[in-house]
Amino acid sequence: MTNNNNITPKCTLYLAPSTIPNAGLGVFTSIALPSGALLPGGGDAAIPISDLDFHNAGSHNAEDYHWLPSEYSWSPSSLGDVMDYEADQTSGLSWGYGALPNCHFWMINVEESKCDYDTVGITPRNSPGAGAFTGHYNRLAHASEDIRAGGELFVSYGENWFATRENYMGLIPAGEDFEVGEEFVKKVGLLFQSLSVGNEVQADIWTMIINSPYKSRPLAALPKTYDAAIRAIDVGITQTEEEQAIHSLEYLEQHGKCLDHIQPKNSTIPHAGRGAFATRFLPKGTVVSSAPLIHIPDRDILIMYADSDDGETRDPSKPIGQQLLLNYCWGHPSSSLLLCPYSHGTPYINHDGKDPNVKIQWMENDERYHNSSWLNEPVSFFDSVWTTNLMFEYVALRDIQDGEEVLVDYGREWEEAWNDHVKAWKPDEDYVSPHDLNTNLDLPLKTHEEGASMYTTIDGFHTDARNGERKIHRIRARRPYQKNQDDGFVYDLEVIGSGNQVKRVNGATRSQMHFFHKPYEADIFREGSFRHEMMIPDEMFPSAWRNL
Repeated sequence: MTNNNNITPKCTLYLAPSTIPNAGLGVFTSIALPSGALLPGGGDAAIPISDLDFHNAGSHNAEDYHWLPSEYSWSPSSLGDVMDYEADQTSGLSWGYGALPNCHFWMINVEESKCDYDTVGITPRNSPGAGAFTGHYNRLAHASEDIRAGGELFVSYGENWFATRENYMGLIPAGEDFEVGEEFVKKVGLLFQSLSVGNEVQADIWTMIINSPYKSRPLAALPKTYDAAIRAIDVGITQTEEEQAIHSLEYLEQHGKCLDHIQPKNSTIPHAGRGAFATRFLPKGTVVSSAPLIHIPDRDILIMYADSDDGETRDPSKPIGQQLLLNYCWGHPSSSLLLCPYSHGTPYINHDGKDPNVKIQWMENDERYHNSSWLNEPVSFFDSVWTTNLMFEYVALRDIQDGEEVLVDYGREWEEAWNDHVKAWKPDEDYVSPHDLNTNLDLPLKTHEEGASMYTTIDGFHTDARNGERKIHRIRARRPYQKNQDDGFVYDLEVIGSGNQVKRVNGATRSQMHFFHKPYEADIFREGSFRHEMMIPDEMFPSAWRNL
Protein backbone atom coordinates (compact mmCIF):
# COMPACT_ATOMS: atom_id res chain seq x y z
CA MET A 1 0.00 0.00 0.00
CA THR A 2 1.35 3.44 -0.97
CA ASN A 3 2.24 5.91 1.76
CA ASN A 4 1.33 9.44 0.69
CA ASN A 5 1.89 11.22 4.01
CA ASN A 6 4.04 14.34 4.50
CA ILE A 7 4.16 15.25 0.81
CA THR A 8 2.89 18.57 -0.53
CA PRO A 9 1.80 18.07 -4.17
CA LYS A 10 2.14 20.85 -6.74
CA CYS A 11 -1.23 20.03 -8.29
CA THR A 12 -4.49 18.52 -7.12
CA LEU A 13 -5.31 16.51 -10.25
CA TYR A 14 -2.92 14.54 -12.43
CA LEU A 15 -3.13 12.67 -15.71
CA ALA A 16 -0.97 9.55 -15.34
CA PRO A 17 -0.81 5.91 -16.50
CA SER A 18 -3.86 4.08 -15.21
CA THR A 19 -3.64 1.41 -12.55
CA ILE A 20 -5.92 -0.74 -14.74
CA PRO A 21 -3.77 -2.91 -17.02
CA ASN A 22 -3.93 -1.88 -20.70
CA ALA A 23 -6.31 1.00 -19.93
CA GLY A 24 -3.94 3.77 -21.04
CA LEU A 25 -4.11 6.95 -19.00
CA GLY A 26 -6.19 7.80 -15.93
CA VAL A 27 -6.94 10.69 -13.60
CA PHE A 28 -5.60 10.81 -10.04
CA THR A 29 -6.17 13.07 -7.05
CA SER A 30 -3.16 14.11 -5.00
CA ILE A 31 -5.30 14.99 -1.97
CA ALA A 32 -7.83 12.98 -0.02
CA LEU A 33 -11.38 13.75 -1.15
CA PRO A 34 -14.29 13.12 1.21
CA SER A 35 -17.53 11.80 -0.19
CA GLY A 36 -19.53 14.65 -1.71
CA ALA A 37 -16.49 16.86 -2.35
CA LEU A 38 -16.51 18.90 -5.54
CA LEU A 39 -13.59 17.96 -7.75
CA PRO A 40 -11.30 20.89 -8.60
CA GLY A 41 -10.95 22.73 -11.87
CA GLY A 42 -14.53 23.84 -12.48
CA GLY A 43 -17.19 22.34 -14.73
CA ASP A 44 -16.63 20.85 -18.18
CA ALA A 45 -18.19 21.84 -21.47
CA ALA A 46 -20.22 19.51 -23.67
CA ILE A 47 -20.24 19.89 -27.45
CA PRO A 48 -23.38 18.59 -29.21
CA ILE A 49 -23.05 16.38 -32.29
CA SER A 50 -26.25 16.34 -34.34
CA ASP A 51 -27.58 13.74 -36.81
CA LEU A 52 -24.11 12.49 -37.67
CA ASP A 53 -25.29 9.31 -39.38
CA PHE A 54 -27.81 11.24 -41.47
CA HIS A 55 -25.21 13.71 -42.71
CA ASN A 56 -22.78 10.89 -43.55
CA ALA A 57 -25.36 8.52 -45.09
CA GLY A 58 -24.25 5.64 -42.92
CA SER A 59 -23.77 4.30 -39.42
CA HIS A 60 -20.71 5.02 -37.33
CA ASN A 61 -21.62 2.06 -35.11
CA ALA A 62 -21.30 -0.16 -38.18
CA GLU A 63 -18.03 1.64 -38.98
CA ASP A 64 -19.36 2.96 -42.29
CA TYR A 65 -17.09 5.90 -41.47
CA HIS A 66 -14.42 6.43 -38.85
CA TRP A 67 -15.69 8.29 -35.78
CA LEU A 68 -13.36 7.94 -32.82
CA PRO A 69 -15.26 10.65 -30.84
CA SER A 70 -17.96 8.03 -30.21
CA GLU A 71 -15.60 6.57 -27.57
CA TYR A 72 -15.94 9.83 -25.62
CA SER A 73 -19.59 10.68 -26.25
CA TRP A 74 -22.51 10.76 -23.83
CA SER A 75 -26.25 10.52 -24.36
CA PRO A 76 -27.96 13.93 -24.44
CA SER A 77 -30.17 13.04 -21.46
CA SER A 78 -27.06 12.50 -19.31
CA LEU A 79 -25.75 15.95 -20.25
CA GLY A 80 -28.82 18.04 -19.53
CA ASP A 81 -32.38 18.82 -20.53
CA VAL A 82 -31.60 21.28 -23.34
CA MET A 83 -29.46 19.09 -25.61
CA ASP A 84 -32.24 16.50 -25.93
CA TYR A 85 -34.41 19.07 -27.72
CA GLU A 86 -31.80 20.41 -30.15
CA ALA A 87 -32.01 17.77 -32.91
CA ASP A 88 -33.52 14.40 -33.75
CA GLN A 89 -30.36 12.44 -32.92
CA THR A 90 -27.82 14.09 -30.68
CA SER A 91 -24.85 13.00 -28.63
CA GLY A 92 -22.44 15.14 -26.68
CA LEU A 93 -18.69 15.21 -26.22
CA SER A 94 -18.10 16.00 -22.56
CA TRP A 95 -14.38 16.53 -22.16
CA GLY A 96 -12.29 16.70 -19.01
CA TYR A 97 -14.00 14.56 -16.36
CA GLY A 98 -16.34 13.30 -19.08
CA ALA A 99 -13.51 11.81 -21.15
CA LEU A 100 -10.30 11.40 -19.15
CA PRO A 101 -11.18 9.04 -16.22
CA ASN A 102 -11.48 5.31 -16.67
CA CYS A 103 -14.38 3.09 -15.65
CA HIS A 104 -14.06 0.34 -13.02
CA PHE A 105 -17.51 -0.89 -12.05
CA TRP A 106 -16.36 -2.16 -8.66
CA MET A 107 -14.78 1.17 -7.71
CA ILE A 108 -16.93 3.98 -9.15
CA ASN A 109 -15.96 6.96 -6.99
CA VAL A 110 -16.97 9.98 -9.11
CA GLU A 111 -20.40 11.14 -10.23
CA GLU A 112 -21.00 13.86 -12.80
CA SER A 113 -23.83 16.35 -12.88
CA LYS A 114 -25.78 17.44 -15.91
CA CYS A 115 -24.76 20.57 -17.76
CA ASP A 116 -26.18 24.01 -17.25
CA TYR A 117 -27.06 25.93 -20.37
CA ASP A 118 -26.13 29.57 -20.83
CA THR A 119 -24.49 31.52 -23.67
CA VAL A 120 -23.18 34.28 -21.38
CA GLY A 121 -25.60 36.81 -22.87
CA ILE A 122 -24.25 36.26 -26.39
CA THR A 123 -27.17 35.96 -28.83
CA PRO A 124 -27.84 36.57 -32.54
CA ARG A 125 -29.25 39.95 -31.49
CA ASN A 126 -25.95 41.27 -30.17
CA SER A 127 -22.91 39.22 -31.19
CA PRO A 128 -21.23 37.54 -34.16
CA GLY A 129 -20.05 34.94 -31.65
CA ALA A 130 -23.56 33.50 -31.30
CA GLY A 131 -23.59 29.86 -32.33
CA ALA A 132 -19.79 29.64 -32.41
CA PHE A 133 -19.37 28.02 -28.98
CA THR A 134 -21.33 25.60 -26.87
CA GLY A 135 -23.81 26.84 -24.29
CA HIS A 136 -23.66 23.48 -22.49
CA TYR A 137 -21.24 24.03 -19.63
CA ASN A 138 -20.57 23.54 -15.93
CA ARG A 139 -20.79 19.74 -15.88
CA LEU A 140 -19.43 19.25 -12.37
CA ALA A 141 -17.88 16.16 -10.84
CA HIS A 142 -18.22 15.06 -7.19
CA ALA A 143 -16.61 12.33 -5.17
CA SER A 144 -19.30 9.69 -4.61
CA GLU A 145 -17.26 8.08 -1.82
CA ASP A 146 -14.10 8.84 0.14
CA ILE A 147 -11.04 8.81 -2.12
CA ARG A 148 -7.54 8.49 -0.73
CA ALA A 149 -4.66 10.74 -1.77
CA GLY A 150 -3.07 9.24 -4.88
CA GLY A 151 -6.26 7.38 -5.77
CA GLU A 152 -7.43 6.94 -9.34
CA LEU A 153 -10.79 8.47 -10.24
CA PHE A 154 -13.38 6.19 -11.84
CA VAL A 155 -16.67 7.15 -13.50
CA SER A 156 -19.43 4.93 -14.85
CA TYR A 157 -19.59 4.62 -18.62
CA GLY A 158 -22.75 2.54 -18.33
CA GLU A 159 -22.65 -1.23 -18.81
CA ASN A 160 -23.87 -0.98 -22.40
CA TRP A 161 -20.74 0.98 -23.34
CA PHE A 162 -18.54 -2.07 -22.85
CA ALA A 163 -21.10 -4.54 -24.18
CA THR A 164 -21.03 -2.82 -27.58
CA ARG A 165 -17.22 -2.92 -27.74
CA GLU A 166 -16.49 -6.55 -26.89
CA ASN A 167 -15.01 -7.23 -30.33
CA TYR A 168 -11.88 -5.23 -29.50
CA MET A 169 -12.03 -4.67 -25.73
CA GLY A 170 -12.93 -8.18 -24.62
CA LEU A 171 -15.16 -9.01 -21.66
CA ILE A 172 -15.22 -6.19 -19.11
CA PRO A 173 -16.70 -7.16 -15.73
CA ALA A 174 -19.72 -5.27 -14.41
CA GLY A 175 -20.71 -4.82 -10.77
CA GLU A 176 -22.49 -8.16 -10.40
CA ASP A 177 -19.48 -9.93 -11.95
CA PHE A 178 -17.28 -8.68 -9.13
CA GLU A 179 -19.82 -10.03 -6.65
CA VAL A 180 -19.54 -13.46 -8.28
CA GLY A 181 -15.77 -13.11 -8.26
CA GLU A 182 -15.82 -12.21 -4.57
CA GLU A 183 -17.68 -15.42 -3.72
CA PHE A 184 -15.37 -17.46 -5.95
CA VAL A 185 -12.26 -16.09 -4.23
CA LYS A 186 -13.67 -17.13 -0.86
CA LYS A 187 -14.24 -20.68 -2.14
CA VAL A 188 -10.68 -20.81 -3.52
CA GLY A 189 -9.41 -19.75 -0.10
CA LEU A 190 -11.27 -22.66 1.49
CA LEU A 191 -9.89 -24.96 -1.20
CA PHE A 192 -6.32 -23.88 -0.46
CA GLN A 193 -6.87 -24.55 3.25
CA SER A 194 -8.26 -28.03 2.59
CA LEU A 195 -5.45 -29.00 0.22
CA SER A 196 -2.66 -28.02 2.62
CA VAL A 197 -0.27 -27.37 -0.29
CA GLY A 198 2.59 -24.89 -0.54
CA ASN A 199 2.60 -21.48 -2.17
CA GLU A 200 4.05 -22.72 -5.44
CA VAL A 201 1.24 -25.21 -5.97
CA GLN A 202 -1.34 -22.61 -4.97
CA ALA A 203 0.21 -20.16 -7.44
CA ASP A 204 0.04 -22.78 -10.20
CA ILE A 205 -3.63 -23.43 -9.41
CA TRP A 206 -4.42 -19.72 -9.52
CA THR A 207 -2.52 -19.28 -12.80
CA MET A 208 -4.52 -22.16 -14.29
CA ILE A 209 -7.78 -20.50 -13.16
CA ILE A 210 -6.86 -17.08 -14.60
CA ASN A 211 -5.70 -18.57 -17.90
CA SER A 212 -8.82 -20.69 -18.37
CA PRO A 213 -9.84 -20.81 -22.04
CA TYR A 214 -13.48 -20.43 -20.99
CA LYS A 215 -13.62 -16.65 -20.73
CA SER A 216 -16.34 -14.82 -18.83
CA ARG A 217 -16.89 -11.50 -17.12
CA PRO A 218 -16.67 -12.99 -13.60
CA LEU A 219 -13.34 -14.57 -14.61
CA ALA A 220 -12.15 -11.15 -15.80
CA ALA A 221 -13.09 -9.73 -12.36
CA LEU A 222 -10.63 -11.98 -10.52
CA PRO A 223 -7.21 -10.73 -9.32
CA LYS A 224 -4.63 -11.24 -12.04
CA THR A 225 -1.74 -12.39 -9.84
CA TYR A 226 -1.39 -14.99 -7.12
CA ASP A 227 -0.23 -12.40 -4.57
CA ALA A 228 -3.29 -10.26 -5.29
CA ALA A 229 -5.51 -13.34 -5.02
CA ILE A 230 -4.10 -14.19 -1.57
CA ARG A 231 -4.72 -10.61 -0.50
CA ALA A 232 -8.29 -10.81 -1.86
CA ILE A 233 -8.89 -14.05 0.05
CA ASP A 234 -7.88 -12.19 3.20
CA VAL A 235 -9.61 -8.79 2.75
CA GLY A 236 -11.85 -9.17 -0.31
CA ILE A 237 -11.58 -8.02 -3.92
CA THR A 238 -12.86 -4.52 -3.14
CA GLN A 239 -10.06 -3.59 -0.78
CA THR A 240 -7.50 -5.33 -2.96
CA GLU A 241 -8.59 -3.35 -6.01
CA GLU A 242 -8.57 -0.09 -4.03
CA GLU A 243 -5.05 -0.74 -2.78
CA GLN A 244 -3.87 -1.30 -6.33
CA ALA A 245 -5.65 1.80 -7.69
CA ILE A 246 -3.23 4.27 -6.10
CA HIS A 247 -0.05 5.96 -7.27
CA SER A 248 2.38 7.50 -4.81
CA LEU A 249 2.56 11.28 -4.86
CA GLU A 250 6.23 10.99 -5.81
CA TYR A 251 5.15 8.97 -8.85
CA LEU A 252 2.51 11.54 -9.80
CA GLU A 253 4.99 14.40 -9.41
CA GLN A 254 7.54 12.62 -11.58
CA HIS A 255 5.35 10.95 -14.21
CA GLY A 256 1.97 12.71 -14.07
CA LYS A 257 0.69 15.76 -15.97
CA CYS A 258 -1.07 18.50 -14.01
CA LEU A 259 -4.74 18.89 -14.90
CA ASP A 260 -5.80 21.81 -12.73
CA HIS A 261 -3.59 24.70 -13.85
CA ILE A 262 -6.67 26.23 -15.55
CA GLN A 263 -10.37 26.62 -14.89
CA PRO A 264 -13.29 28.12 -16.87
CA LYS A 265 -14.74 31.58 -16.36
CA ASN A 266 -16.42 34.16 -18.59
CA SER A 267 -13.83 35.25 -21.14
CA THR A 268 -12.30 38.73 -21.33
CA ILE A 269 -12.27 38.38 -25.14
CA PRO A 270 -15.31 39.98 -26.85
CA HIS A 271 -17.77 37.48 -28.39
CA ALA A 272 -15.77 34.48 -27.11
CA GLY A 273 -18.13 33.22 -24.42
CA ARG A 274 -16.10 31.39 -21.81
CA GLY A 275 -12.35 31.17 -21.38
CA ALA A 276 -9.65 29.34 -19.44
CA PHE A 277 -7.96 31.09 -16.52
CA ALA A 278 -4.85 30.24 -14.52
CA THR A 279 -5.54 28.80 -11.07
CA ARG A 280 -2.04 29.62 -9.82
CA PHE A 281 1.10 31.48 -10.88
CA LEU A 282 2.59 29.67 -13.88
CA PRO A 283 6.23 30.56 -14.69
CA LYS A 284 7.48 30.77 -18.27
CA GLY A 285 8.01 27.27 -19.67
CA THR A 286 5.33 25.62 -17.50
CA VAL A 287 3.25 22.97 -19.26
CA VAL A 288 -0.08 24.66 -18.59
CA SER A 289 -2.11 21.75 -19.95
CA SER A 290 -1.39 18.34 -21.46
CA ALA A 291 -4.12 17.38 -23.88
CA PRO A 292 -4.70 13.96 -25.46
CA LEU A 293 -5.99 14.28 -29.03
CA ILE A 294 -8.95 12.60 -30.72
CA HIS A 295 -8.19 12.13 -34.41
CA ILE A 296 -10.71 12.62 -37.22
CA PRO A 297 -9.06 11.45 -40.46
CA ASP A 298 -11.68 12.98 -42.77
CA ARG A 299 -12.79 16.47 -41.81
CA ASP A 300 -15.68 16.26 -44.30
CA ILE A 301 -17.47 14.05 -41.75
CA LEU A 302 -18.42 17.29 -39.99
CA ILE A 303 -20.26 18.77 -43.00
CA MET A 304 -24.03 19.05 -42.54
CA TYR A 305 -26.48 18.82 -45.46
CA ALA A 306 -30.03 19.84 -46.26
CA ASP A 307 -32.78 17.23 -46.60
CA SER A 308 -33.40 15.73 -50.01
CA ASP A 309 -36.85 15.99 -51.61
CA ASP A 310 -38.03 12.80 -49.88
CA GLY A 311 -37.23 14.28 -46.47
CA GLU A 312 -35.59 11.04 -45.41
CA THR A 313 -32.05 11.37 -46.74
CA ARG A 314 -29.46 14.09 -47.14
CA ASP A 315 -28.91 16.04 -50.33
CA PRO A 316 -25.11 15.91 -50.82
CA SER A 317 -25.33 18.82 -53.28
CA LYS A 318 -26.64 21.15 -50.55
CA PRO A 319 -24.19 21.61 -47.65
CA ILE A 320 -25.68 23.92 -45.03
CA GLY A 321 -22.95 24.18 -42.42
CA GLN A 322 -20.62 22.19 -40.21
CA GLN A 323 -20.80 20.57 -36.80
CA LEU A 324 -19.88 22.83 -33.91
CA LEU A 325 -17.08 20.39 -33.02
CA LEU A 326 -14.98 21.90 -35.84
CA ASN A 327 -14.40 25.00 -33.71
CA TYR A 328 -12.80 22.86 -30.99
CA CYS A 329 -10.35 20.98 -33.23
CA TRP A 330 -6.96 21.74 -34.77
CA GLY A 331 -6.12 21.19 -38.42
CA HIS A 332 -3.92 22.29 -41.32
CA PRO A 333 -4.78 23.63 -44.81
CA SER A 334 -2.83 20.77 -46.43
CA SER A 335 -4.54 17.93 -44.60
CA SER A 336 -7.94 16.30 -44.11
CA LEU A 337 -6.93 15.32 -40.56
CA LEU A 338 -8.40 17.06 -37.51
CA LEU A 339 -7.11 16.70 -33.94
CA CYS A 340 -9.46 17.53 -31.06
CA PRO A 341 -8.00 18.05 -27.56
CA TYR A 342 -10.09 16.65 -24.71
CA SER A 343 -8.16 17.53 -21.58
CA HIS A 344 -9.66 19.35 -18.63
CA GLY A 345 -10.20 23.03 -19.48
CA THR A 346 -8.49 23.08 -22.89
CA PRO A 347 -11.73 23.57 -24.91
CA TYR A 348 -12.05 26.95 -23.16
CA ILE A 349 -8.65 28.33 -24.29
CA ASN A 350 -9.32 31.29 -26.59
CA HIS A 351 -7.39 33.04 -29.37
CA ASP A 352 -4.89 35.88 -29.29
CA GLY A 353 -2.86 36.36 -32.45
CA LYS A 354 -0.81 39.29 -31.13
CA ASP A 355 0.17 38.41 -27.58
CA PRO A 356 -0.63 34.78 -26.75
CA ASN A 357 0.72 33.50 -23.44
CA VAL A 358 0.85 29.82 -24.40
CA LYS A 359 1.81 27.83 -27.48
CA ILE A 360 1.09 24.26 -28.55
CA GLN A 361 3.84 21.71 -29.08
CA TRP A 362 4.08 17.95 -29.42
CA MET A 363 4.82 16.13 -26.21
CA GLU A 364 8.24 14.50 -26.15
CA ASN A 365 10.09 11.65 -24.44
CA ASP A 366 7.18 9.60 -23.12
CA GLU A 367 5.53 7.09 -25.45
CA ARG A 368 2.88 6.28 -22.83
CA TYR A 369 1.31 9.65 -23.56
CA HIS A 370 2.41 10.40 -27.11
CA ASN A 371 3.40 7.91 -29.80
CA SER A 372 5.81 9.97 -31.87
CA SER A 373 5.90 7.29 -34.59
CA TRP A 374 2.33 8.28 -35.52
CA LEU A 375 3.73 11.58 -36.81
CA ASN A 376 5.32 9.61 -39.63
CA GLU A 377 2.20 7.67 -40.61
CA PRO A 378 -0.10 8.70 -43.48
CA VAL A 379 -3.58 9.97 -42.71
CA SER A 380 -5.02 6.67 -43.95
CA PHE A 381 -3.31 4.98 -40.97
CA PHE A 382 -5.77 6.65 -38.59
CA ASP A 383 -8.78 5.09 -40.33
CA SER A 384 -8.11 1.86 -38.45
CA VAL A 385 -6.92 3.33 -35.13
CA TRP A 386 -9.55 3.32 -32.38
CA THR A 387 -7.46 4.68 -29.52
CA THR A 388 -5.81 8.00 -28.79
CA ASN A 389 -2.04 8.27 -28.43
CA LEU A 390 -1.10 11.76 -29.56
CA MET A 391 -0.76 14.69 -27.18
CA PHE A 392 -0.39 18.45 -27.30
CA GLU A 393 1.28 20.43 -24.56
CA TYR A 394 0.17 24.03 -23.98
CA VAL A 395 3.38 25.71 -22.80
CA ALA A 396 3.63 29.13 -21.13
CA LEU A 397 5.46 31.64 -23.37
CA ARG A 398 5.91 34.01 -20.42
CA ASP A 399 4.97 34.17 -16.77
CA ILE A 400 1.20 33.84 -16.37
CA GLN A 401 -0.34 35.36 -13.26
CA ASP A 402 -2.89 33.66 -11.04
CA GLY A 403 -6.32 34.51 -12.50
CA GLU A 404 -4.99 35.58 -15.90
CA GLU A 405 -6.78 34.30 -19.00
CA VAL A 406 -4.81 31.70 -20.96
CA LEU A 407 -4.66 32.46 -24.69
CA VAL A 408 -3.14 30.68 -27.70
CA ASP A 409 -2.66 31.71 -31.33
CA TYR A 410 -5.25 29.91 -33.49
CA GLY A 411 -3.34 30.87 -36.65
CA ARG A 412 -3.56 33.45 -39.43
CA GLU A 413 -6.19 31.53 -41.44
CA TRP A 414 -8.50 31.33 -38.43
CA GLU A 415 -8.13 35.05 -37.64
CA GLU A 416 -8.80 36.10 -41.23
CA ALA A 417 -11.92 33.90 -41.33
CA TRP A 418 -13.16 35.39 -38.05
CA ASN A 419 -12.57 38.98 -39.22
CA ASP A 420 -14.49 38.27 -42.44
CA HIS A 421 -17.32 36.76 -40.40
CA VAL A 422 -17.53 39.83 -38.14
CA LYS A 423 -17.67 42.18 -41.14
CA ALA A 424 -20.49 40.20 -42.75
CA TRP A 425 -22.51 39.66 -39.56
CA LYS A 426 -25.86 41.41 -39.04
CA PRO A 427 -27.90 41.38 -35.81
CA ASP A 428 -31.23 39.56 -35.69
CA GLU A 429 -33.51 42.11 -34.05
CA ASP A 430 -36.39 39.61 -33.79
CA TYR A 431 -34.44 36.97 -31.90
CA VAL A 432 -35.95 35.70 -28.65
CA SER A 433 -33.80 33.68 -26.27
CA PRO A 434 -35.46 30.78 -24.46
CA HIS A 435 -32.73 31.08 -21.84
CA ASP A 436 -33.88 34.64 -21.14
CA LEU A 437 -37.48 33.46 -20.86
CA ASN A 438 -36.41 30.76 -18.39
CA THR A 439 -34.21 32.95 -16.20
CA ASN A 440 -35.85 36.39 -16.39
CA LEU A 441 -39.19 35.67 -14.78
CA ASP A 442 -39.92 39.39 -14.56
CA LEU A 443 -40.28 39.47 -18.34
CA PRO A 444 -44.01 39.17 -19.23
CA LEU A 445 -44.92 36.76 -22.00
CA LYS A 446 -46.85 37.89 -25.06
CA THR A 447 -50.24 36.35 -25.73
CA HIS A 448 -51.32 34.95 -29.07
CA GLU A 449 -53.25 38.11 -29.91
CA GLU A 450 -50.31 40.33 -28.98
CA GLY A 451 -48.02 38.67 -31.48
CA ALA A 452 -46.71 35.56 -29.81
CA SER A 453 -45.60 34.54 -33.29
CA MET A 454 -42.29 35.91 -32.08
CA TYR A 455 -41.99 32.56 -30.28
CA THR A 456 -42.18 30.53 -33.49
CA THR A 457 -38.65 29.17 -32.96
CA ILE A 458 -39.38 28.21 -29.34
CA ASP A 459 -41.32 25.40 -27.72
CA GLY A 460 -42.87 26.02 -24.31
CA PHE A 461 -43.89 23.47 -21.72
CA HIS A 462 -46.16 23.69 -18.68
CA THR A 463 -45.59 21.41 -15.70
CA ASP A 464 -47.80 20.72 -12.72
CA ALA A 465 -47.93 17.98 -10.10
CA ARG A 466 -51.11 16.41 -11.47
CA ASN A 467 -50.41 16.25 -15.20
CA GLY A 468 -46.65 16.49 -15.46
CA GLU A 469 -45.09 18.20 -18.46
CA ARG A 470 -47.33 19.23 -21.37
CA LYS A 471 -46.46 21.26 -24.44
CA ILE A 472 -47.93 24.78 -24.64
CA HIS A 473 -50.07 25.22 -27.75
CA ARG A 474 -51.07 28.84 -27.21
CA ILE A 475 -50.93 31.63 -24.61
CA ARG A 476 -54.56 32.79 -24.51
CA ALA A 477 -54.49 35.52 -21.90
CA ARG A 478 -52.29 37.28 -19.35
CA ARG A 479 -53.90 38.53 -16.14
CA PRO A 480 -52.42 40.65 -13.32
CA TYR A 481 -52.00 38.80 -10.05
CA GLN A 482 -50.30 40.64 -7.22
CA LYS A 483 -49.53 37.53 -5.19
CA ASN A 484 -47.43 36.14 -8.04
CA GLN A 485 -43.77 36.65 -7.16
CA ASP A 486 -42.59 36.09 -10.73
CA ASP A 487 -43.68 38.73 -13.27
CA GLY A 488 -46.89 39.81 -11.49
CA PHE A 489 -49.11 37.89 -13.91
CA VAL A 490 -50.78 34.55 -14.36
CA TYR A 491 -51.48 33.03 -17.77
CA ASP A 492 -54.34 31.14 -19.34
CA LEU A 493 -52.89 28.51 -21.67
CA GLU A 494 -53.87 25.92 -24.19
CA VAL A 495 -51.70 22.82 -23.80
CA ILE A 496 -51.43 19.54 -25.70
CA GLY A 497 -52.87 16.80 -23.51
CA SER A 498 -53.18 13.05 -23.93
CA GLY A 499 -54.24 11.93 -27.39
CA ASN A 500 -52.95 15.28 -28.75
CA GLN A 501 -56.11 16.96 -27.47
CA VAL A 502 -55.94 20.66 -26.64
CA LYS A 503 -56.67 21.35 -22.95
CA ARG A 504 -57.07 24.64 -21.15
CA VAL A 505 -54.99 25.58 -18.13
CA ASN A 506 -55.92 28.77 -16.28
CA GLY A 507 -53.80 30.70 -13.82
CA ALA A 508 -50.39 29.28 -14.79
CA THR A 509 -47.34 31.08 -13.42
CA ARG A 510 -44.01 31.67 -15.15
CA SER A 511 -42.23 29.31 -12.76
CA GLN A 512 -44.50 26.50 -14.06
CA MET A 513 -43.29 27.06 -17.63
CA HIS A 514 -40.06 26.19 -19.35
CA PHE A 515 -38.85 27.02 -22.85
CA PHE A 516 -36.51 25.41 -25.36
CA HIS A 517 -35.48 26.14 -28.90
CA LYS A 518 -37.40 24.03 -31.34
CA PRO A 519 -35.28 21.35 -33.03
CA TYR A 520 -32.69 22.93 -35.35
CA GLU A 521 -33.50 26.46 -34.16
CA ALA A 522 -30.70 26.81 -31.58
CA ASP A 523 -27.95 29.32 -32.27
CA ILE A 524 -25.51 26.61 -33.41
CA PHE A 525 -27.83 25.74 -36.34
CA ARG A 526 -28.29 29.28 -37.62
CA GLU A 527 -27.11 29.93 -41.15
CA GLY A 528 -23.75 31.68 -41.10
CA SER A 529 -22.71 30.70 -37.58
CA PHE A 530 -18.93 30.89 -37.46
CA ARG A 531 -17.04 27.67 -38.14
CA HIS A 532 -13.30 27.21 -38.50
CA GLU A 533 -10.74 24.84 -37.06
CA MET A 534 -7.73 26.14 -35.16
CA MET A 535 -4.54 25.90 -37.21
CA ILE A 536 -1.51 23.79 -36.25
CA PRO A 537 1.66 25.82 -37.01
CA ASP A 538 3.23 24.79 -40.29
CA GLU A 539 6.62 24.11 -38.71
CA MET A 540 5.22 21.41 -36.41
CA PHE A 541 2.79 19.79 -38.83
CA PRO A 542 4.13 16.43 -40.13
CA SER A 543 4.79 16.13 -43.85
CA ALA A 544 3.28 12.61 -43.81
CA TRP A 545 -0.14 14.09 -43.02
CA ARG A 546 -0.22 16.53 -45.95
CA ASN A 547 -2.70 14.72 -48.16
CA LEU A 548 -4.49 17.66 -49.82
